Amino acid sequence: MTQLFSVLSAEEKLRIQKRVAVMLQETEEKVAELFPVWEAIILGGLLKLVRNRIRYNALYNFILQKPIPIESIEGYVGDSEAKFDLDEIMHFGEGMMSILIPDKKSAIAMLLSRDLGCKSSSVLKGLTLFFGLYGYKLKQTDYPALKDWKAYSAFFLAMKSDFNALCSGKIQYAISDILLLSDILKVDPMIVLAYSDESETHADRSTGLMQRITLPMLLSVVAVVLVGAFAIWYTTFRSDTDAENVTETEEIIPLDSLSKLNDSLTQAVLDSNRLKSDSLITLVWPSGKPFDISKSSVLVSIHQYLIDSTQLESAEFSLKELQFDNQTDLLLASNDLVFKRLAEGLYAFKDVHVKLVVNSGKNERSSLKRGFVLKNRLVGEGVVPVRIEVKSDDPSVTFSDSDSEVYMVITKKPLLK
Repeated sequence: MTQLFSVLSAEEKLRIQKRVAVMLQETEEKVAELFPVWEAIILGGLLKLVRNRIRYNALYNFILQKPIPIESIEGYVGDSEAKFDLDEIMHFGEGMMSILIPDKKSAIAMLLSRDLGCKSSSVLKGLTLFFGLYGYKLKQTDYPALKDWKAYSAFFLAMKSDFNALCSGKIQYAISDILLLSDILKVDPMIVLAYSDESETHADRSTGLMQRITLPMLLSVVAVVLVGAFAIWYTTFRSDTDAENVTETEEIIPLDSLSKLNDSLTQAVLDSNRLKSDSLITLVWPSGKPFDISKSSVLVSIHQYLIDSTQLESAEFSLKELQFDNQTDLLLASNDLVFKRLAEGLYAFKDVHVKLVVNSGKNERSSLKRGFVLKNRLVGEGVVPVRIEVKSDDPSVTFSDSDSEVYMVITKKPLLK
């Protein structure tokens, strides 16, 4: 029999309860009430990945490559005398949250602050902390579940009933709805109603709805439909006489002006087509759909190399179109099209191995961070993580004198293990 899903043990929760209450400026009783709710939200995010292979790959790569602040986490949940860096834990938790519950934070914070009587900022801070603490547990304890997608699904589906046990009936249905878990959890709405403070039953609600549908309401709906239908008929099928009357009241364009206008429009179309043909090129991956890309894009060279079956040697490509922020080491632009098309090419040629060699111009840690940013983007598009290697230097790649450079080395053979 498996234990109830948890981020921390009961003893650890007691040790940090006061510490979390001080951080959030909430009472210890309120913090104790929020602990299992935060755990339920984390479990819900993990369950969503059971049907999302791309996000599973992103989580796998994040846990595998992202340094975990082990000392800070152990110090935070351990003895009160131990030193820890709370910002380090929170930053790691934000990374976990961006994978498991993207774009859901605000809705969850509003729900819990309203139904549990606490500040929305407290909900977000505590949830971020718990995501960081669970990332540590996922690496230390639950890591075998990440070995492949099938093992991951079996491991966490076995805990789906824990969601209801952790999250009270008062709010479990709302959180399930925010996280889109109804197809996985199969939450019974009657359970929620049994815990609700409202005395209205499901049947009462249906009866009340029928009572509110009155004859005047039905007549109003029919009238709106008829008016709409007449407006469509009038604008589409009105007579030629009406059209002539309208034309007579409009300004008549002189014939020579009309000819000049047509010539100008024709020239504009020709100029647009010429500009497009000069700057874009159409490519297509095997068994894929054609797509337009800038002739200066590195995808043109990579496409030419991959489809040339006579090219058997490794080749390196400079990714100059990918620019990084010098302070954060994150991409300055999303470049979604480049990553999407590149991932399609790597999917079409499954026998190639990719090595990302990065020089940030600062230090090795900065270079590796940029490399893993690129790898995470490709993994997010569906590329298997083991096909992509990240290095800060490589004897086969010669960097020029520029401050920051990224090279992609592609090898047309399976990765040797």
